Amino acid sequence: MEQFEVIVIGAGISGLSFASYAVQAGLKTLVIEKGERAGGCFHSHQFSDKAAGFWLELGAHTCYNSYGGLIGLLEQHGMLDAIQPREKVGFKMLVGDEIKSIPSQLSFFELALSGWHLFTSKKEGESVESYYGGIVGRGNYRKVFAPAFNAVLSQRANDFPADMLFNKRPRRKDIIKSYTFKSGLSSVTDKLAAMPGLTLALGTQVRRIAQGDAGYTLELADGRSFSCDKLVLALPPSEGARLCGGFAPELTDLLAQIKSETIESIGVAVEKSKLSVPLLAGIIPIEDDFYSAVSRDTVAHPTLRGFSFHFKVGRLSLEAKLKRIAKVLKVKVEDLEQPFERVSNLPSPVLGHHQLTADLDKAIAGTKLFVTGNYFAGMAIEDCIVRSQKEFARLTAGR
Repeated sequence: MEQFEVIVIGAGISGLSFASYAVQAGLKTLVIEKGERAGGCFHSHQFSDKAAGFWLELGAHTCYNSYGGLIGLLEQHGMLDAIQPREKVGFKMLVGDEIKSIPSQLSFFELALSGWHLFTSKKEGESVESYYGGIVGRGNYRKVFAPAFNAVLSQRANDFPADMLFNKRPRRKDIIKSYTFKSGLSSVTDKLAAMPGLTLALGTQVRRIAQGDAGYTLELADGRSFSCDKLVLALPPSEGARLCGGFAPELTDLLAQIKSETIESIGVAVEKSKLSVPLLAGIIPIEDDFYSAVSRDTVAHPTLRGFSFHFKVGRLSLEAKLKRIAKVLKVKVEDLEQPFERVSNLPSPVLGHHQLTADLDKAIAGTKLFVTGNYFAGMAIEDCIVRSQKEFARLTAGR
């Protein structure tokens, strides 16, 4: 049985950022991922054949110069020169199968009547609906802002804690405001996964974890076993709850209380010549079977455009999804090249979530068990990395 100082379960940006800090500190580190690829929600799908070299984001899609933790990783791994500026195109709304501008759907009279609440309202203890509905007006919220927030979160956003959305952070003035990467966001997690000194085990699931005086022992579904002094969970809460049941019942109970939402995403490429839809960053439907469609128009390609549609789970078959995509884009189904499907699981916090994560931190305080992910301060890329930084600081403090 091979011994590691740190084992991380989960190879998304949360787990890989934690692993990066551990490797740089000289700790023998293993990352275990049940999927066949590292990256999690950093998923830049690469097309083949006549679309070879074309990529499309199926998960996270934008980085900002306020993401200090991410920029720090880019600097440490020599990736600043891979930053790709984004074209300045905006989001549009889908109204009765027609693409409309966002301002065309707003009541500016209602905005004028309600806007003053922006200066007096506080996010703490408010839901997205209660906070933003008071600022923009209930009609504007229902018609425009609720669908827009649903699109941002890829789930119904009304009950989401307002202070977990759009966190303000200092900006790096030497970095462009919003960006991606020349080969998509996956190039970041690919770089972290391949860092010297890191051992990566893909395509195998952890079956059982046992805790003893010497640390933790992990049994994998492929028959291998590993042991470690310090264990990091960088998993969806439900998976963490499953694995902790035998040795951390309090943590198991807390993780099991964190709600989640499953998203079914379809990515397609379409020849530019076949599209009449204007260039855009994405499409926000008011009421539909999908939460949003994110476009590749932010990174121009000579002949192709790409779209990732994020569907509500269990509503449509693959055939029905492709028909809906074709109708929205005003093309034929056969014009949708190389459809690719991905299923994601996202946290779905509600009011009271901060107390839940505070209790979680208390449950693991003083232990050699560390928990990171996209369900603490928020779901943004930077929130994941900041959480990993915080947990790694706890690890080093206890060494």
